[in-house]
Amino acid sequence: MNIEVYPDKGQYRPSEEGNVCVEISSAAKGKAVLHAAFYKMHNLVFEKNYEIMLDGRNRFFTVPFQTDSCKWECYGVEVNVTLSDGKKLIASTAFDVADHWKRAPRYGFLSDFDKEEIGKLEDVEALNKFHINIVQFYDWMYRHDELVPKEDLFIDPMGRELSYKVVKEKVDAVHDKGMAAIAYGAVYASLKDYHERHKHLGLYKRTGDPFHLINTFYIMDISPNSEWNETIVSEFQKVIEEGFDGIHMDQYGFPKKAVRQNGEDKSLVDLQHCYPALINQTEKAVKEVDKQAGLIFNNVSNYPVHTTAKANQDVVYIEVWPPVIHYRELKQLIDRGRELSENKHVILSAYLPPFHKEYENYNVEHAENGALMTMATIFASGGYHLLLGEHYKALTTAYYPDYGELRQSFIQEVSQYYDFIVRYGPLLYDHDLLDVSMTYTGGVNTEVQWESDHPVVPNGDLNTIWSIVKQHPDYLIIHLINLIELENDYWEHSKENRPETQADISCSILMERPIKAIYLTSPDHTSIMPKELNFEVVNHEQGEAAKFWIPELKIWDMIYVEWE
Repeated sequence: MNIEVYPDKGQYRPSEEGNVCVEISSAAKGKAVLHAAFYKMHNLVFEKNYEIMLDGRNRFFTVPFQTDSCKWECYGVEVNVTLSDGKKLIASTAFDVADHWKRAPRYGFLSDFDKEEIGKLEDVEALNKFHINIVQFYDWMYRHDELVPKEDLFIDPMGRELSYKVVKEKVDAVHDKGMAAIAYGAVYASLKDYHERHKHLGLYKRTGDPFHLINTFYIMDISPNSEWNETIVSEFQKVIEEGFDGIHMDQYGFPKKAVRQNGEDKSLVDLQHCYPALINQTEKAVKEVDKQAGLIFNNVSNYPVHTTAKANQDVVYIEVWPPVIHYRELKQLIDRGRELSENKHVILSAYLPPFHKEYENYNVEHAENGALMTMATIFASGGYHLLLGEHYKALTTAYYPDYGELRQSFIQEVSQYYDFIVRYGPLLYDHDLLDVSMTYTGGVNTEVQWESDHPVVPNGDLNTIWSIVKQHPDYLIIHLINLIELENDYWEHSKENRPETQADISCSILMERPIKAIYLTSPDHTSIMPKELNFEVVNHEQGEAAKFWIPELKIWDMIYVEWE
């Protein structure tokens, strides 16, 4: 017997009708009762019973609902089916409602567009079950300097034969699922033949040699007065006219400074100051076609986020590379991106090479162990992760077609993590959240105190329990990430084992305000329904504290204190 539930769209628009899809695989026959309950965090907002008939085969049912008129709201859905013999099938899901994907940018990817893909939309269905609401179409285009192909079948710059008919079909399928289709486009890459014809628009080393990537993609001058800008921005505009919802503006992280060779002008170009102007120029152009069109710019290795964060784009996107190698450094990227951008959401493109079959000492279970640690770190820190795409695949490198496979058992775990970040979005991503990890716990700070077999500290050190504490006008939120008995704290590495499960952790919270309730939830538990914790009032040097116990910590627990 099995039950699977998921919404019929990755994200809904305000006041839109939706459906929770319920797939039941059971040999049972006869009448059954399907109970669906809708929650905002722990608060029940709607429930209803439905009488259904089972006939021993796989059955599909839908539970309709009406969304709110809002900017952004998040819901959890608990479904249980009571069979005629009294046995129960239990499952859960989540969904959110937003006026634009930038409210909660859950980024995924598609990269397979060959002619054999015509009519095959299982990849979009898979993305929907992870609640992906924006999809990057990676290397979908004819050329980097001429994006839209003139014919259906064409050869892309990496030698793949692609079908534009397939691209368009998948764009339509993505739209049908409430997702935005974002077209990949490199901001300064031309092919070699284009560069040969426009050498005065290239960027060069001090030796006079042109900058290029793998002798295929040649770097063009993106100074505000460059002719290249008009060319590439015009191409981006055509993409929106073709039905895409935005542009993923890529760069390669180099050069940071280069020399132009345009006639007598051989001046130095500092690209960190060119990117914001190009982003703003692109934003103006694409919104002339579609006012809702969005932009995502790639800060490769976090460069140059200090100049681009406030540009006219919808999120802060960072492609993570060494020297950012530790879990705590991922949080630092997210914190700084939010601060510099004045609270744009942050997406980390953090590739996981252990999922690739050519990875040294490849072991899929070890890859999964490492992936959950990285996902927990990014999500608990208030960031989003570009990882998932195609038909249950994971990114392993910057060239997306070299993706890795996910096992069915791991897909279920990842699905629960994504259910979790959707259901508890306000506690993870609300712009009113204030990180007080380093001022409320650890060292001389006593607002949040711990008793445990291992140190509970806000530093993210190996062989500790990492505490992340955030304030909200209505809540105090505490994340615990278990780093006990891991062989390393490198985010892109596999792990032979998951952290050692911890039990009976005691926490005391200064009662700065009267407490209404304390809740515990985790994506690692059988259910992500929040559990209310009992607490006792104890003495504290600043007054009174609420003391409670956390029964179990596997990888990531979240405690939230609801103030009166």
